[in-house]
Amino acid sequence: MGAFYDRKLVGMGENARPLQAEIFSDERVAGRRTVRLATQLASPTERAEALIHDLSGQGLRLETSVDIEEGEQLLVELPYVGPVEAKVVWRKGSVCGCQFNTPVSQAVVSAALLRSPIARPQEGGETSVDEIEIAVSPTLQQMTEWEIEFESGRAAAGDQLLGFRQRSDGMIVAMVKKTN
Repeated sequence: MGAFYDRKLVGMGENARPLQAEIFSDERVAGRRTVRLATQLASPTERAEALIHDLSGQGLRLETSVDIEEGEQLLVELPYVGPVEAKVVWRKGSVCGCQFNTPVSQAVVSAALLRSPIARPQEGGETSVDEIEIAVSPTLQQMTEWEIEFESGRAAAGDQLLGFRQRSDGMIVAMVKKTN
């Protein structure tokens, strides 16, 4: 997104020039996490299965066989919090984008990521994956703190969080694709 300003000047003195554009971040995309999470949803007319493809604190993208329309209100079941109200803002075929009526916390996004199967690396290139031990049966708060630390450190350096797995001893392990 951007905005055009023909009168705002940037620079100093005789080097001042009109500002041609300003760039804003798109909050809709910020914090979006790819997941693959089966869930239940309820529309005013029916209840059905759905598959969440991505999720952020502001909304989600899901796939369902239910015939729902733009503007319709849904209840979407999310891990650890139960049903969350969301409005359908777009639909293309069986996939739709929804905005939460009330944003959800980063802990809710982390919980969904924890429940989602591990993303598989793309075919073709050689990749290396680190396994990072987090804690035995961590709380949502601990998971959220770990993820925030990861995002500001390794993710900022280009590493990618693929998902989590739980060992038989209860240890949660993060699967991280390292940049080469």
